[in-house]
Amino acid sequence: MNALVTGGGGFAGRHLVALLLARGHRVIAAGHDCPVEIDFREGTDVQDLLGDARPDVVFHLAGTATPAAMRRDPIAGHLNITRPTVSLLDAMLANHAGTRLVLVGHCLAYGRPTRLPIPEDHALAPLDTFAAARAAMEHVARNYLPHGVDIVIARPFHHAGPGQRDGWIPSWRRDGPPDEPTRALRRDVSDVRDIVEGYLCVAENGKTGEAYNLCSGSTVALGELYDRVVACSSAPLPSAVAAPDPASRPEVPVLWGDPSRAEALGWRRRFSLDQTIHDACAAVPPPPARYA
Repeated sequence: MNALVTGGGGFAGRHLVALLLARGHRVIAAGHDCPVEIDFREGTDVQDLLGDARPDVVFHLAGTATPAAMRRDPIAGHLNITRPTVSLLDAMLANHAGTRLVLVGHCLAYGRPTRLPIPEDHALAPLDTFAAARAAMEHVARNYLPHGVDIVIARPFHHAGPGQRDGWIPSWRRDGPPDEPTRALRRDVSDVRDIVEGYLCVAENGKTGEAYNLCSGSTVALGELYDRVVACSSAPLPSAVAAPDPASRPEVPVLWGDPSRAEALGWRRRFSLDQTIHDACAAVPPPPARYA
């Protein structure tokens, strides 16, 4: 497989690049902190990149990655998610209709669930700007399906693991424990190494136009997750509870996904939550920035 990974310098992107290389695929990683530096909002640059790379599959991970980053500049964050997607889709429609796009969405696009565990046919009802941008990205992409563009959608739930700079575990270790309302939230948490296995599985076996939840199929209270991080850490963590962000998104009490559709493709998880926590806390380095 000749693969292009957008956002290949990010947390999940580096793990995906490492996995693809280990499986013998040729990889071009593009975006920040990658061999190919590119602004995916610029359509001409994207056209040139696809013309040079001629990928069989594009794994689209580029864009604003967290709600916190979106809150710092909502307009720019929204454009950083939707505009690169349009640039890619336009380029594929024009000259690369045989290329498959694995579009990476986010579980937060479901909003406050009306069914648990959440299936892929659950309505997308985002509650904040970040989730709305992820949902908009999917809606825009679906408009290209009737024109022959090959798109499959991966909807990862929350994930953690070695090399993560943002997220609950690094923030707790840096800033202190979650407040009581946050401790009560329940989330479906997987290992990033399993999530990127899911991206590859969806690329190889997914059905055009379908969405696939990538999740553990279980939940953990964030308070319990924090306590397990404390038990696993070799040094004491800060004890002062950080002040809540007044602009933070509305919280959903439980986010719990149904992974059965991805499992039917052959996707299997290898890492337990304890192993994920251990590797995230043990300063295990992220995969090296090697590309081929």
